[in-house]
Amino acid sequence: MPKSSYSNTRLLTSLLDVWMKCGDVTNAELLYNKSTKKTLSMYGAMMKGYMDNNMINKSIDLFHEIKDPDEVIIILLFNDCAQLATKQTLNLIKKVFKEIPKDYHSNTRLLTSILDALIKCGDFSSVKIIFSNMEKSVITYSIMMNGYIKENNPKQVLDLFNQMKIDGIEADLIIYLYIIKALSDIGDYSLSLSFIKQIPHSIAVDNRIHNALIDMWGKTGDFDEAKKIFEKIFQPNQIEYTSMINSYGLNGMGIQALELFHQMPSEFIDERTYICILNACSHSGLVDEARSIFDKIQVKSEKIYSTMIDCLSRAAFFEEAQKLIDEFECHHSPVRSMYS
Repeated sequence: MPKSSYSNTRLLTSLLDVWMKCGDVTNAELLYNKSTKKTLSMYGAMMKGYMDNNMINKSIDLFHEIKDPDEVIIILLFNDCAQLATKQTLNLIKKVFKEIPKDYHSNTRLLTSILDALIKCGDFSSVKIIFSNMEKSVITYSIMMNGYIKENNPKQVLDLFNQMKIDGIEADLIIYLYIIKALSDIGDYSLSLSFIKQIPHSIAVDNRIHNALIDMWGKTGDFDEAKKIFEKIFQPNQIEYTSMINSYGLNGMGIQALELFHQMPSEFIDERTYICILNACSHSGLVDEARSIFDKIQVKSEKIYSTMIDCLSRAAFFEEAQKLIDEFECHHSPVRSMYS
C-alpha cells in the first residue's frame, strides 16, 4: 500500500474492519501500527475487532491509550467489561462512568450497555441507581429482567413488569417470556394465572410462548393446562415435546412421559430430552424403562450419566450406580454431583 494511504483514516478504518472480520488480527495490528494518525474510528475498529476475536484484554488495553473517548468507544468498553465480568472490570466501569461528560447520560445505547455490564458483574446496587434515573424503554426493562432472572430473583421481574405498565411502556414478546420464566421459578398457580391473562393474543400464539407456558404450568402444578396447550399445537417442535415430557415428569406421570417420548420424532431427541425422560422415569420409579433408554443412547454426556446415576440411587440400586460412575471415570475426571 502506498505510504500516502497511511494518512487516509477512512480507508484505514475500513481495512482494519475487514482484517478483523476475516480473523486476521496480525495484519490489522501491522496496519494500525503503521498509521501516522490514529482516529477514534480506527480505535473503535480495533477494539471491536479484538472483541470479535475473543481478545477482550487487548481491547481494554487499547482503550487506556485513548485520551478523549467518545460514546461509541465507551460503549465498546462496557461491552468488553460485560464479557469479562471481573472485579477489575467492574471497577473500570464505575471509574469511566464517573468521568464521562454529563451529556452522555442521555445516550440510551450507552446507558443500556452499562446496565448490561453492571448486571453481568453482579453490581445490582449501582444498576438500580442508574436505572431509576434513566429514560426507560422496553430494551432497558428487558435487560433488567434478564439480570434478575439470572440472579434468581423472580419477584423483582414481576415488580418491573408492573412498573412498566405504570410508565406506559408496552411489553413485547421477550418481556412476556421473562415474566413466564419468573412465574415458573415462583411456582404459584394463582399468581401465574393473574399475569398470564395479560398476554395479548398476538403474542400468546407465538411458539416460544407455548413452550414457556407448558414449562410454567407443569412447574406450578396445573398439568391439565400444560396438556391443553400442547394438544393445540399442530406439529410440536423439539422444545415443545421436551417441555411436555418434563411437565409429565414433574407431576409424577412417568408412563405418560414415556408414551410421548416414544411418539417423538427421533431427530428431535437431544441431551435435554434424554435428561427429562430419565428424570420422569426416576420420579415415577420406572427404573427398567430408564435403563432401556440409557442403554440405547449412543453419546452419553456427563449430565446424562448423572441423571441415570440419580435414578438408580433413588431406587436403592447403589452398586449399579457405582458401576456407572466407574464407567464414566474410565474416560473422564470425577464429577462431584455424581456422588451427592
